Formats: sequence, C-alpha cells, structure tokens
Amino acid sequence: MPTLRSVIDGFVAEAGVFSLQAPPEWSQGRTLYGGMTTALSAQVALKALPGLPVLRSAQVAFIGPASGLLRFTPALLRQGKSSAIVGVDCISAADNRAETGIAARSIFTYGAGRESSVAHDFSTRPDVPAPDACPVYADPDVFRPSFFQNLDVRLAAGKRPVSGEGVPDFMVWVRHLDNAGLDPIVALLALADAPPPAAMIQFKAFAPISSMTWSIDLFQPVAASDWYLLRSYSEQAAHGYSLQGMELWNAAGQRVAAARQMVALFA
Repeated sequence: MPTLRSVIDGFVAEAGVFSLQAPPEWSQGRTLYGGMTTALSAQVALKALPGLPVLRSAQVAFIGPASGLLRFTPALLRQGKSSAIVGVDCISAADNRAETGIAARSIFTYGAGRESSVAHDFSTRPDVPAPDACPVYADPDVFRPSFFQNLDVRLAAGKRPVSGEGVPDFMVWVRHLDNAGLDPIVALLALADAPPPAAMIQFKAFAPISSMTWSIDLFQPVAASDWYLLRSYSEQAAHGYSLQGMELWNAAGQRVAAARQMVALFA
C-alpha cells in the first residue's frame, strides 16, 4: 500500500510539469479522492515555488475524474510583499482513453504572518470521547472507499452514512496510518475531506455522490498532529445538491481549518 509520502516521492518533473500515476489505493470510485488530489496539488506548488509563505486558503473545483497519468501544472498568479497566489491544474489521462482532460483546478493563497493588535479565537472544540473510545466509522458493507485503507477514522458523534434518518451532522476522529516525512499542511489537506458528505446520513440506500467544489481556510501555524477531530454538517439540500460546512480541530483542541463544500447527490 503506497503511503502519501511514497506517492509524493513518485513525482517526475519535466519542463515545469509534475507527473505521476494515480494510485488506485487512494481512489474513491473511478477518481482519486478529492482531498488527495488537493494535497498533491499543494505539494506541487511547494516543489515548484520554494520559499512560499504559509498556506492560508485553498479553493478547488473538481472538474473530472483524476485517474491514470496525472500531470500537475503550477503557475504563480501573483506575488506580493507578503503574499502569493498560485494556481495548479491537474490534467488526467485515464488508462482506458487517449484523450486528456482537466480533473481539478486549485488556487492556493499564501501569506506571511505580521504583527497585529487583533487576536481572538471564539471557536470551541466539541466535547466528544477520545479516539480510542470511539467505534470505527466505516461499515465495509455500506461505505468504505479504497482510500480509507490509508486512514484511521472513528465516529465521535452523529450517525453513519446511509442511516436513512437523523440530523445530517456528525463528527469523526481521523488520522493517517503513516504520516512520516509529510509537510503538515499537505498531510492535513489529504485527510480534511475524508468523510462522506453529511447529507449521506439521510440516504436510505447507497448512491453515488460527487464533490463539485471545496474551499478550506487554514488557521496558522499548522503543526503536525496525530489525530484531528472533523465535523461535517449539511445546511441545505435539495434538487440533488447539498451545501455543507466542515471544521477541523487538532489533538490540542485548536481549530485549524474551516471549510465549505458543494456536493452533488445522486439519491
């Protein structure tokens, strides 16, 4: 099973383009899982543009399946005195077709820290049992995508997907089974979108879903953490789409990320 570190080490760089074969062990259906695609795009930005400030925000549009040979093309869109904006396109050439197509387009916003008279944090990590006291999240008979084999995911509150009822709001503890040698932000991005959308709790039978967009804002500094607590909640759902929010706390109880997502539902 390839770790995230070994996948990253497999990048081949040529003429400003970074290529690798999409590892099926990190897939969700016929595509790489969205968090993995985002993490690889962020890693490419770091490889292509060393010396960037810390990552503050990412916006991703998932346009098509990320499978087969993947080519990542980074571009510096703007460089300021303390900030930078980088775009990364992920182009996919699936193994069973000759044509290529864009799989994802990411925009990463970086910014150096500065002195400020404003400092507050009104976020509070929910009080949930410790990871060791929580059951395994995924039911292999209902929902267990391939990439879950790289993660440890425990249900901390709420119901599992395809429960058929209940409030579409849940929390999980999640961690990499192997995060050795990873940039902490890349590691975080690779698991921050791991659970299925909260609206899937109300599915009465399994049906496909597809992340359309994902935006995530990071509270810096992001240090390496073993476990993260992730909350996912659907605010509105109708006509085959769900609008949901997500929050992520580290093991020390600090909120390190807040995210938004548009999800297509086929149930």
